[in-house]
Amino acid sequence: MSIRLTKKQEEIVASPLDAKIFLSGVAGTGKTTAGVRRLRHLIDAGIPAHSILVLVPQKRLALPYLAEIRNPRRRAGAEVTVATLGSLSHQIVNLFWPLIAEQLSQHEAFRRPTFLSAELIQYLMFKLLDPEIERNDYFNSVTITRARLFSQLADNLNKSSLVGFPHTTIAERLKAALPGDAERLHIFDDAQTCANLFRNYCVEHRLLDFSLQVSLFANHLWQHEVSRSYLTRRYQHIIADNVEEDTPVTHELLRDWLPSSQSALIIHDEEASYRRFLGADETSAKELAKLCNHLQSLDATRVMSPPVQALLAELREVMNDEPETKPKADAREAFDFTPDALSRFHTQMVDWVADSVARLVHEEGVKQNQIVILAPLLSDSLRFSLVSRLDEKGVATYTLRPSRPLHAEPAVRALVTLAKLAHPNWQIDPKHQVKKFDVIQMLISVIAEMDLARATLLAEVRFVGGKLMPFGEITKNPEMRQRISEVFGERFDKLVAWIEAYKAAEADPIDIFFSRLFGEVLSQKGFGFHLPKRNPNKEAKEAFDEARIISNLIDSSRSFRQTLNQIEPETDSGQEYARMVDAGILADQYEPSDWKKSPDAVLIAPAYTFLLSNQPADYQFWLNIDSQAWTRRLQQPLTQPYVLSRQWPMGQIWTEVHEQKTSREILLRVVTGLLKRCRRKVFIGYSKFDERGNEREGELRVVFDLLLRSLTVSKDNN
Repeated sequence: MSIRLTKKQEEIVASPLDAKIFLSGVAGTGKTTAGVRRLRHLIDAGIPAHSILVLVPQKRLALPYLAEIRNPRRRAGAEVTVATLGSLSHQIVNLFWPLIAEQLSQHEAFRRPTFLSAELIQYLMFKLLDPEIERNDYFNSVTITRARLFSQLADNLNKSSLVGFPHTTIAERLKAALPGDAERLHIFDDAQTCANLFRNYCVEHRLLDFSLQVSLFANHLWQHEVSRSYLTRRYQHIIADNVEEDTPVTHELLRDWLPSSQSALIIHDEEASYRRFLGADETSAKELAKLCNHLQSLDATRVMSPPVQALLAELREVMNDEPETKPKADAREAFDFTPDALSRFHTQMVDWVADSVARLVHEEGVKQNQIVILAPLLSDSLRFSLVSRLDEKGVATYTLRPSRPLHAEPAVRALVTLAKLAHPNWQIDPKHQVKKFDVIQMLISVIAEMDLARATLLAEVRFVGGKLMPFGEITKNPEMRQRISEVFGERFDKLVAWIEAYKAAEADPIDIFFSRLFGEVLSQKGFGFHLPKRNPNKEAKEAFDEARIISNLIDSSRSFRQTLNQIEPETDSGQEYARMVDAGILADQYEPSDWKKSPDAVLIAPAYTFLLSNQPADYQFWLNIDSQAWTRRLQQPLTQPYVLSRQWPMGQIWTEVHEQKTSREILLRVVTGLLKRCRRKVFIGYSKFDERGNEREGELRVVFDLLLRSLTVSKDNN
């Protein structure tokens, strides 16, 4: 259904074809809608689609534009390019790599550089840096996993390329702003040494991680006449959306590009910039307005009802301690706060959420896809509790957790266990060899309807000497056969027979192994990933989700194998892949297929994930409002996103005052952003004790206490 434009939106859309427009406004005022219609207007006016570039900070924010491009009513022809800085730099570096040959090692000077996925970056850091860390006792006071440590090292390198400062000055910047004892300063020096080692290794072996890819693009190819002309002559019409979520390097690219473009629409969301921890810089984004000859703004919300607007004004007044202009509506109609008596324990809060959602869907006729359940952090246990309770009440759900790594999935761990059992020649250290617990968890995942008791019995009697033995060979213990049952024994034997047949032949590449195992055994009837053709139910939905996860595993292992074979052709990529997954080093993240559409189901997601999806909903549930995660950034001992930003004065010290101010600003932006994406009502979920039984005190709970007090006083005065 086509959205009817306001007069102001129509004016923006119908601007002259040579107009360069800077469009600002808060969330929910229709800026992206105007951007999509402007794209349609340009094409309808005869602008060649291949000359239009849509630039966004991340691919999820491109969905409205992709929907327009793929509209079946559009006439056939070349398509508009939709890109992020990452995809654009990848394209240009891949196309013009001979121009940067001097910036890389001269060893095999004509060999094309290899682009590294996030998984390969983690793997190479582990191979290269872990021995150095052990040998030199680096980070001896830091108690985080290797995966988190390497992630922060990569983040520092990414910041240097996205913000635009030499990667060799990372420690200098951190030490100048975060002074402390000698141990803390040594940590930054250790991080700098590791970053330098990794960058030098990549340059020497012509390996491009994201940071080096962006750096080569911004500092060399964009400065080169040939590659810059290719971009600026091809793309004469630019639409850049959500520029406040993009980085200074992207803004510099646009500053150079806009003067030579024929038209431009730069869209800026006020009071946003949620990606600061990834290098977003709203200050440099605003500077782009100086290059546009039309400044436009949209200020009338097309999402919030009057009560929600009133609630936002009341909350902002409480948080800013300053009077706000309030609409003539009752803010109390826009939120529901769980009574303390019903929310003392975490399970009570979850029950209240499930009951409230079920009532909205079944009694009030609310569409499931107009309800979102949000938490500052979405743990596995919280997700499971919500999904299972809502399933019991006949409410469909889906989850978005882009930060959840592939190796955290039980289905992935099950297939890795089977891979180790099928490759006895792999040299696996004792710590990561298959254990009885691994076999039990694997059996529960891969054999349909297998319960913990039978899986434990099977593992005890049929997992012998690191090998699975056939169930059919149990002849002296009929009682054991009966307890496990012939049905499960038969399924187990099919799995064992397949593994034995595989071991007798030449080993396949790891991705082929996973693909065969899934297709020939695990997706068949009687196994955990079988998808019934009829009568889809909860089990079928779970099988579909796990099939998607295994598809991602196959893609991941294929990419790992192909790249590793270029770097280390003598290395057994299957053994290395299993070892890295086991160690928690591989952390590539895969977007679920659901992110490309809005299924008829309740969304369960972290608050920031929902904010960055840029989609409104009628009803929102905010859970765990006493959690400090609503306001506090993640503790990262090796990095600091605010210090490694262009807006932080070199040498200024980061103090507790800055930390508290930042926390309050984070909370204000999150609350504002969520409410501007809410049409009707917010349900506030509170529990005195968290999932572990610990009592909490969070700023968001304090804000709502003050709000209730303020509304009570206002009501009494009236």
